[in-house]
Amino acid sequence: MIDTFNIENTIQELPKEIIERKETPFDWYGIRWIPHYKESNFPIYYKSHYKNMYLRIIGDKLLVSNSLHKSYYGNNYMPFTLSQVFNAITLLDNALPINIYNSKINKLSAGVVINENPQKIFNEWQYFLGKNYTPMKDKNKIYGAKYFLTDYQIKGYDKTFEVKNHNQVNLKQPFFRFEIDNCKPKVLNNKTNNIGIYTVKDLLDKEKFSKLGEMILNKYIQIEKLPKLDLSTLSIKEKRLYASLTNYEVKESIRKQHPHMYKKDRKEYNKMMNNLDNSEFQNQVINKLKEQINYSINN
Repeated sequence: MIDTFNIENTIQELPKEIIERKETPFDWYGIRWIPHYKESNFPIYYKSHYKNMYLRIIGDKLLVSNSLHKSYYGNNYMPFTLSQVFNAITLLDNALPINIYNSKINKLSAGVVINENPQKIFNEWQYFLGKNYTPMKDKNKIYGAKYFLTDYQIKGYDKTFEVKNHNQVNLKQPFFRFEIDNCKPKVLNNKTNNIGIYTVKDLLDKEKFSKLGEMILNKYIQIEKLPKLDLSTLSIKEKRLYASLTNYEVKESIRKQHPHMYKKDRKEYNKMMNNLDNSEFQNQVINKLKEQINYSINN
């Protein structure tokens, strides 16, 4: 369930190479550190990597980023359970020159993968908190959808396509990944979510891990989805209403320029949509997400 994180902590005992701002690569903690320059004769930071994790030493701080899931598993299409997160963090703590457990979390990504038709899922997506999604593309192929919010993103995409295209691995079945991406702690810990994740050790708390799973599921449920609509059953007035509120630019124009009319139209639109039965497939998706989240929490 945990995927990418961006963390930092203070190095208690800096090596002499960094104190002296060494200008050539050096080895420390079994890791090769490379100086990085920018319009200066002296290094501004030192960079390296451990497995797939990116490492940077800036001053007395070590910044660690990238996918913990991939660091442990080599991929992020298999489940990443609480016990496996514990093992991955233990390995990282043993390998790096900081206390990983009390490292501050700057950003966190978390999600799950389910066996379901990805195209069918995100083709029904419309808005999240009034925002339209941006298609995720690889050349001419649209393989997912992403919403950009101020302090996090939400994305859902064809994991089978992505893995085959990027890693040359054939999963042989349709897999869909849903993820909360680049999430800042203030979102995790606001009044709505109230998870209590500030440091890495918080990720190992089962109650907090469970709340993170609830947040993932709730974000999916919050996405407005396009009902399967038989236009032949609608009146001309209902067709016009449907057209105006499913086109993002038109909808936003009405909302901004004619707010009273928008409120009335939105009420009629919601009433019309609520009379349509499009719940079977989406309930199936939600149940599968819930199953994977519960598996990650309890294993």
